[in-house]
Amino acid sequence: MIKFFRKIRYNLMSENKTGRYFKYAIGEILLVVIGILIALQINNWNEQTKAKASADIQLNQLYQNISDDLILLNASNTNVTSSLASCQKLSEQFQLIKPFDSLTTSYILDNVFERNFHNNTAAYDKLNQSGEFSILPKDLQSEITYYYNLLDRVKEREEISNTFIKKNLEPYYFDYYSIYHRKGSNQHPIFSDYYKNDNRQPIALDVEKIKNDHKLATLIFARNYQLKNQIEFYVKAIEKGENIQKLIENYINLTND
Repeated sequence: MIKFFRKIRYNLMSENKTGRYFKYAIGEILLVVIGILIALQINNWNEQTKAKASADIQLNQLYQNISDDLILLNASNTNVTSSLASCQKLSEQFQLIKPFDSLTTSYILDNVFERNFHNNTAAYDKLNQSGEFSILPKDLQSEITYYYNLLDRVKEREEISNTFIKKNLEPYYFDYYSIYHRKGSNQHPIFSDYYKNDNRQPIALDVEKIKNDHKLATLIFARNYQLKNQIEFYVKAIEKGENIQKLIENYINLTND
């Protein structure tokens, strides 16, 4: 092909057809430019196709990461909701709405446990690092970014509660209520196996003493507030995660049609 064009140029020059030669030369340049543009366009299309395919793979992985998150978030929400129920029952006992009973120490212990949510950001990180995140629809980008920021808030809220437990509630519990750590003195399920062979005599709850334990009553008030906030963040994260999964399904189905 190159020899063919070269022969045409040679003939035009040898025939002294300078005007036609320059027109031909310009046309040849335009053809070369158009060829380069087409090649660049094809290359760009290939790169976009590869990026789209890679993004789809990461989106599927992100979908699975969120599925794993949702299992943990729902479990955390269930556990914290249970702790809140114990907290509210204990609060009613301190307010003398309901009497202290054999479950009181169980309610206290239920509020000493820390909660720690750990999520997997592998797919999200890879999408950002590769630059493939930017090719996703804007609404999907926004929702995913909001979701992972929200998970950071979940962990921040947990850390606030855990710090409070470690610095305030847990030391106070060990100092004044560990006496009830024996079979028959605390009905919490976690005790059943550990103390199943305990031969010590149960210690009855000192109702008058706990009734006037204003510090514990205040600690439980604080826990009530903290637990409600944790549940609020868990619920928001669960709803947002489920919504993102629907958006991912719609996006992948739409682009594959």
